[in-house]
Amino acid sequence: MEKIYKFAVLVLFLVGGTLFLFNNFVTNYNQEIEKTKNKLDGVEFAHKIQKFILKLQKLRGYSQFDEISLNQSDWDIIVNNIQLIKSDVKKDILEIKQFNRLYPTLYDNDYGYIIDEIENLMQSQQEDKTVLYQKYTYEIEQLKEKMYYLGFKSKLLLESEGDKYFLIEIMLKHLPNAIEVVGKIRAKTTKAILDNVTDAELKYSIQSNCLLCEEHTKQIYKTINEINDDIEKTRLLSLLDNINSETKKMQEFVKKTIVSEHMSIEALEFFTVSTNVIDKMFALYGTNAEFLNQKLNKKLNELEQTKLYGIIIGAAVFLFIVVTIISMVRGYMLYTRSEKKIKNNLTSIIELKNDLEKCQTIAELSSSALYFFAKKFNIVQGAIYLFNEENNKLYLASSYATNEMKPIVELGEGLIGEAAAQMRHLHTHISDEKTRSFSIESIVIEPTNICTVPLISYEKIFGVLQLGLIKENEIVHNDDFNYFIDMIIGFLRDAKYLEINKKYIELIDKYVITSKTNTKGIITDVSDAFTRISGYSKDEIIGKSHSIVSHPDTPKELYKKLWETILSGKIYKGEFKNLNKNGEEYWIESTITPQMDKYNNILGYSAIIHDITDKKRIEEYSITDALTGLYNRRFYNSNFDKEYKISKRENKNLVLLIIDIDYFKQFNDRYGHQRGDEVLKTVSLAMKSLFKRANDYVYRLGGEEFAVSFYTNSQKDAFERAEALRKNIQELKIEHSASSISQYVSISIGLTYITKECIRETDEIYKITDETLYRAKNNGRNRVEVTSFNP
Repeated sequence: MEKIYKFAVLVLFLVGGTLFLFNNFVTNYNQEIEKTKNKLDGVEFAHKIQKFILKLQKLRGYSQFDEISLNQSDWDIIVNNIQLIKSDVKKDILEIKQFNRLYPTLYDNDYGYIIDEIENLMQSQQEDKTVLYQKYTYEIEQLKEKMYYLGFKSKLLLESEGDKYFLIEIMLKHLPNAIEVVGKIRAKTTKAILDNVTDAELKYSIQSNCLLCEEHTKQIYKTINEINDDIEKTRLLSLLDNINSETKKMQEFVKKTIVSEHMSIEALEFFTVSTNVIDKMFALYGTNAEFLNQKLNKKLNELEQTKLYGIIIGAAVFLFIVVTIISMVRGYMLYTRSEKKIKNNLTSIIELKNDLEKCQTIAELSSSALYFFAKKFNIVQGAIYLFNEENNKLYLASSYATNEMKPIVELGEGLIGEAAAQMRHLHTHISDEKTRSFSIESIVIEPTNICTVPLISYEKIFGVLQLGLIKENEIVHNDDFNYFIDMIIGFLRDAKYLEINKKYIELIDKYVITSKTNTKGIITDVSDAFTRISGYSKDEIIGKSHSIVSHPDTPKELYKKLWETILSGKIYKGEFKNLNKNGEEYWIESTITPQMDKYNNILGYSAIIHDITDKKRIEEYSITDALTGLYNRRFYNSNFDKEYKISKRENKNLVLLIIDIDYFKQFNDRYGHQRGDEVLKTVSLAMKSLFKRANDYVYRLGGEEFAVSFYTNSQKDAFERAEALRKNIQELKIEHSASSISQYVSISIGLTYITKECIRETDEIYKITDETLYRAKNNGRNRVEVTSFNP
């Protein structure tokens, strides 16, 4: 019963473990597939909403026309166009009302309220032009805001993978803003032409929108140029160049008609020109969305394909386990039947079993078995060969009372090879008329009978037993003999697998970096591969904590998160920078798994570690300034936007400093560029020493310009840290006789404090911080100037 219980537990463990791992695999991939599908829905949803917004913008523009200011044919065209657009809008409204079923995870009730307001607006009659403009603009802004929020809801704006990130930025932020600005220019300029008058406020508003249009176009250019796919980049830039030329043409009309107040174009003609700009922008929008769709569909296909392969492999593994269990059950049943057969010779069975259990190797098992046959059945000589499936040859395991043995036998060669090939017993009788000597594979004996017995395991050849007897003995027909053979095969098979497993474990120990610790983090065992990468021997490192190899630059918050994760019984995976025994840095990726008993009590922790030093060095080179070792401008462009999003997500106040060394050009002119480079290095080291918290980032933007970003609890704390940096640089006392404000090298700092409630574009934050820096320069340099962004 106890054996059956253990076997059942083993079966449950194997099957349950396999199903658990398989379920985790499928669940994780299903989640990733669902996220990707949600992103695809988000792209389709946003595209439909933007198309709907275009129609509202056109209605807003047509709302500025009136019958009095136009001839009858033009007015008829406009009335007809308005009716066509309103008809399309009504169809779109019916479609949007179905979005709660088409996109249940993306749709919310706010769309219903907005649609109701739009329906009421289109039914309104004879309202003032300005009021209509404001109402349409309000509805458009609401839809734009919902579309941007859609980016978060569909996880599109949280995408950080390569080109998809830039395509999403263009689709959800830059292009909708550019289209809306051109729409406003179209409506306001049309009104000005129709009214034949432009007051100062309207002129300023149109000029501001023209500047905004240029800014948005530059931002789109910049984002497209970040795309790595040359085909996509070329296509998008080509469309954008076409838009830019049309935009310039539109702005020329604005300049002639509004700025110079020379009305040289009809309102309907200008409306057509500006509408052409919007249509081309939407064409760019559609192409951009198409590229994004292609990338997301490619990712979806890859995920589904990987999931399919995983399911196939999982099914194969499960089938293998089932086959193995069936084989084990069958072996157990054979063992049980054999046990019944040898009840009449229990003493011999126990003796053989005890002798075999004392053996550790295949050679010892084979020798012990042959010695047992010699005592039990009067065997004078014998040999055991084991079959190697890799090369289909038989290898000598052990021999008894022989002078010489052939170490390797081919299948079909001699009695042993023939018995293995045919998998049947061969009984050879030696006649008295013949010479009383016979060769059993080079063994010279004087037997009367030779029994060559194939050792068969699970219907496959496992080896061959050859026995020499001095008289006739039908041992192969003895039930006990067959049981002895089964027992010996079982022990030999287990020993063979143990030797294979031992080699496998030795390979793991040699090449896989692993460690084990107790619940207090004290190392209890490490692999040989761990000792090689760390430089410490097992004696030096066992009994110590992992702090012996930890790097002082590693943030304490990382270790805090690690312990919080594994103490809760969860698996932790993370990257660490370590120091080996010689003080050399190396990077690892560690997966730490809690080891638990059946009551879910943590007994200790095991870690599987990968050396990722080369990968981290390549990453570091790509984002690091070669001269100073600080992060470069390229890393700033990507990282500050991520930090800004994190500050919003985690409700933190973010600070940006832009720093400039005062009169650095004059320093280079006076002391030379080599001394200038040394100053840049010294200032960089001072910055890194002051800003070394987990989320502090120090960048060299170019030349003598630097930037620092960090989180803080208050504006006062931000100012104090900036002021401490300024004083620290001053106290370095680097001589600067070419400076008109100090005899030593000094810095000017522009500080922007962005509260957690404030929503701004990162480019705008940078621009205002740069302006704050120039304010510091204009106010005397060697000082900190502050700008605060409040909600």
